[in-house]
Amino acid sequence: MRTQSPAYVRKLRIIGFFFLLPAGIMILFTTVIPFVWNIYLSFGKWNGVGAYKFIGIDNYTKIFHTRQAVLAIKNSVIVAVVATLVSMALGLLMALLIYRISRIESAICRFIFYGPVMLPMTVVGLLFTFILASDVGLLNSFLRAVGLGSLAKSWLATDVLVVVSIGAVQGWRSAGSIMMLTYTAIIALPEDLFEESKLEGATYWQEIRMIIFPLVRQTIVLSFSMMSMWSFKTYDIVVAMTDGGPGDLSLTAPLYILRETFQNSKFGFAAAVSVVFALIIMIIIAAIRRGLRGESYEF
Repeated sequence: MRTQSPAYVRKLRIIGFFFLLPAGIMILFTTVIPFVWNIYLSFGKWNGVGAYKFIGIDNYTKIFHTRQAVLAIKNSVIVAVVATLVSMALGLLMALLIYRISRIESAICRFIFYGPVMLPMTVVGLLFTFILASDVGLLNSFLRAVGLGSLAKSWLATDVLVVVSIGAVQGWRSAGSIMMLTYTAIIALPEDLFEESKLEGATYWQEIRMIIFPLVRQTIVLSFSMMSMWSFKTYDIVVAMTDGGPGDLSLTAPLYILRETFQNSKFGFAAAVSVVFALIIMIIIAAIRRGLRGESYEF
């Protein structure tokens, strides 16, 4: 094998650098600079018009003494946890239900199951506002019709239950993405493994537990991490379903940050809230990845 000359390698690196330069500039101006500017704002007081005043960590200490800020962060974590668990459970279930059926039936099922992902989050939120309405909502009407009226609730007007409902809706909408990732990983497994398991007399559940889960574990961990990050983006669906109400029962961190920034002109305090919220997300994601880390198998 002929080795490449140092001049040729240097030329390739220069060409690669110029190809990466536009993407690097875009990342610099859309991610790096705003990130640094946000941290700088978090240590000061600024209303968006007047002079910037450095106040140290006062904004950070104020967060833990502000009821709405703590409530907003707590609600965001609850929504994210519920949405992640619902989407992973539904996504894995749908993938395991369709991987053994024929190609045509599988394509139809994938199209149906993936449909909610293609709907805008605001449309999904408005749809479930009618479904979860306490008086004439579809869910409560159904429960009363089948004799389970005692289970009817004010889904979008009860403390904690409202954020759980929002998380469940968000998880239902995102389950199709988890289904596609998991299904793709399953069908990429060698067919010989499934044929040998049938010859050994393995049941359907043994096949899932002993073949599918160990071999697609990395895909499941990746899906779990991605869904956890997506679930913290709780602005559009909250605005569509409750707008943070009733009162501030369903107020989430993104909605609270925007209100503090553009309605109350507290740019520094809002920046501090966003930094704390980002740190919480990073800690949760790191804990998830560490907790789900395990052996990887080759096939």
